Amino acid sequence: MFSNDEVVLVTGSSTGIGRAAAIGFAEQGCKVAVHYNSSEEEAREVAGKIEEAGGEALLVKGDVSDSGDVKRMVGEVEDRYGRLDVLVNNAGSLIERRSFEEMTEDLWDRVMNVNLKSIFLVSQAVLPIMKRQGKGRIVNVTSLAARNGGGPGSIA
Repeated sequence: MFSNDEVVLVTGSSTGIGRAAAIGFAEQGCKVAVHYNSSEEEAREVAGKIEEAGGEALLVKGDVSDSGDVKRMVGEVEDRYGRLDVLVNNAGSLIERRSFEEMTEDLWDRVMNVNLKSIFLVSQAVLPIMKRQGKGRIVNVTSLAARNGGGPGSIA
């Protein structure tokens, strides 16, 4: 399905679904950009696991809700590999559970930025690369919270 020259950026790939996706792409022969923001130790573990299995990983740190960070991150991937074939928009967080009455505007903005704005920013940053290549794939990951509301205190 994938070839050894394909390059994949998985946002939020230090834990959970992103971790599994990063390792899975590497097992298929892809070069993987392992993204993290605050979970550096976990991201290093993912990259180490990929490299121990004979794969190639690049650690990229950044805030996916900050356009400057996103441009830098995508630039690092392109500088290293000269291409970017697959983007997996996986980064997301509830940040913290609060009732509607307790929700602050700041928390609302933080949740929306990491879960929604980041998809726009990262997709927009990779699109010129994919257009130059004549191909590319973007996969957006969500959770059951999109379907069932995420339970009490997950209103944003």
